[in-house]
Amino acid sequence: MDKKARIYMVDDDTYLVQVVQWVFEAEGYEFFSAHCAKDALENVDKVNPDLIILDVMMEDVVAGFRVLNALRNGEDAARNARYAKVPILMFTSIQQRTKMKFSQDAGTALLPTDAFVEKPVQPKLLLEKVAELLSKR
Repeated sequence: MDKKARIYMVDDDTYLVQVVQWVFEAEGYEFFSAHCAKDALENVDKVNPDLIILDVMMEDVVAGFRVLNALRNGEDAARNARYAKVPILMFTSIQQRTKMKFSQDAGTALLPTDAFVEKPVQPKLLLEKVAELLSKR
């Protein structure tokens, strides 16, 4: 496991972010967070994350997808190339709230993410998924 990896979590649920932070810091990860799409995009380059955990529904139902697309398919080619190499895990309860199911089967052009994890998730499973994604870098 990549113990000193820098994790950047973007989620508007501040309680959830705090709990996830405790879990990751207990395992030796560096942890950073933002609570909305605007802050996420403004600070991501400063954080220089090794992996991003990104909520789908924040200030609106597609805020996470906007962040994802700005990082992977935006107008800044250098930024796109940089974040193509940083695993992005979509962490969402969208299926519970909307009955819509998202998965990797949707295609990388439409949803250029590396993994989806449905909330709620056990901390051990989230840690395992993050370790798996980091091992593929």
